[in-house]
Amino acid sequence: MIIVVPGANHALTSSDVRTAITSMADDDSSSKCPMTVVVQLEIKPEVALEALKVAKEVGATTIFNPAPAPEGWELDADFYKYSDIVIPNETELRSLCRGEESVETDDEEAMARTLFARGVSKAVIVTLGARGAMVVSKCDDVSGGTSTEFVCAPPELPCNSDPVVDTVGAGDSFCGSLSAYLSAGLSLGEAATKACGVASMSVRKRGAQSSYPSAAELPDALKVTAASAEVAMAEK
Repeated sequence: MIIVVPGANHALTSSDVRTAITSMADDDSSSKCPMTVVVQLEIKPEVALEALKVAKEVGATTIFNPAPAPEGWELDADFYKYSDIVIPNETELRSLCRGEESVETDDEEAMARTLFARGVSKAVIVTLGARGAMVVSKCDDVSGGTSTEFVCAPPELPCNSDPVVDTVGAGDSFCGSLSAYLSAGLSLGEAATKACGVASMSVRKRGAQSSYPSAAELPDALKVTAASAEVAMAEK
């Protein structure tokens, strides 16, 4: 059972996030990579949406994790409009696509593609638990098409032989680490692969935040070297 006590999360205001994001943007102005802002629904929806809007204003990459999934209410269409990347799990994806008569709810790739028509600008990444993640990206050309890539944790991770003991927080660890890898300059596919690895490490320990590895605890397969970051940046 997961018990959520909103506390400070629901005390956060639109003014708070606007001040924080614009301040971070000023501090980040000399960075080679754009700032990344990650938003989910554990704060009030209107505050989450404001965070995405302000992030777009300052040129940040915006990532929206629709968790917890809306129940009994419809997500404002602007959430898609202001999101570069949306990261739902399988359950959240079905919740977002309720009422989409053109797709079957067991066709995850088709459901993911419908979110581009709503305004998502770059990619939809569906986390698939032990199966890794599905990355559906918009093509860079004028065709308007999409490409799909399935990724999973690197096979050489030392933790792969350990039992899974607690999956709470795995999605959060994926979103957070994906953002960090993108900010380091990695491609979306490589970032998603390494993020699967971080999430895989987290489920081998009990707890949510306490299960997340620190940078020093990452095995070589999940580390970002200066050389790999420079290569990724050069390819963009």
